[in-house]
Amino acid sequence: MSNSEQRECTGVEIKVPWGHISGKWWGPQTTRPILALHGWQDNAGSFDTLIPLLPPHIGILAIDLPGHGFSSRIPDGQMYYNLDYVTTVCMIMKEYNWDKVSILGHSMGSIVGFLLAGIFPDKVELLIGLDAYKPLSVMEDYYSVKMNHIITLFLIADDRNRNESEPPSYPYDECIEKLYIGAGSSIDRDKCAHILERNIKRSTKYPDKYYFTRDSRIKYTNIGIWPKDLYSSVLEKITCPTLFIRALDSPVIPNAPPFDEHLSVLKKNPRFEYEEVDGRHHVHLNEPHKVSGIISKFLLKHTTPSAKL
Repeated sequence: MSNSEQRECTGVEIKVPWGHISGKWWGPQTTRPILALHGWQDNAGSFDTLIPLLPPHIGILAIDLPGHGFSSRIPDGQMYYNLDYVTTVCMIMKEYNWDKVSILGHSMGSIVGFLLAGIFPDKVELLIGLDAYKPLSVMEDYYSVKMNHIITLFLIADDRNRNESEPPSYPYDECIEKLYIGAGSSIDRDKCAHILERNIKRSTKYPDKYYFTRDSRIKYTNIGIWPKDLYSSVLEKITCPTLFIRALDSPVIPNAPPFDEHLSVLKKNPRFEYEEVDGRHHVHLNEPHKVSGIISKFLLKHTTPSAKL
């Protein structure tokens, strides 16, 4: 067994004003790690199969974003928003006294990375994005209808949280099936356990069943409006070494003009690299070998000795 396959991690908790951010710190803890950000409704377990295949001398801190995994939920009455996750990363940087950060993001986590690198280009040392780059948005003429729906369901979920009653529980195999279906069959059933480990808890009423622990409010996110030109202006500010990997069997990025136009903006950065791999949206979890070599090569090319912690 190789050294990378033997790689171990340590659980961490990072203080934030509303509680804590939980994470899994893989590898060395004497230097600043790569910060790994998962996708919507996933958690740090999303990187369990990929990280052991990456260079073992590079530390990686995979976190649970607020409301996900073992991290604290935001206060009652508050809505989740992509830019709030950018703020969370800044708070983590402040807690560890980092002047810069390197990001490995999947899906929503990748979007957060691109937003961070465009808003704070001097603070992002390198960026690796997996299969998403742009915040979810809707056409302006549909915005009021969509937000009507989201806010209505958010208020119901928020009331349920305050009620503090135990959510519905299911046998473990049914939890796997619910995750598999809920993720659009993107996560292989035999890989669902990596997400469920930080996403379910044994029922106090039915000891042979489990309930989902993520904050249900994250399903009703404030999506905002991100016009093409506005987001292009964010992307063109990115100057750090950037790697974007697109999963060809994923529905997340449609073959449409906006993607090509944004890709053209990103390619203006001379340190931007673009790769495509066969696989679904969670290819990094299902078949990590398809992306690990690409990512490792990029990391070894651009990673420099980091400041001591």
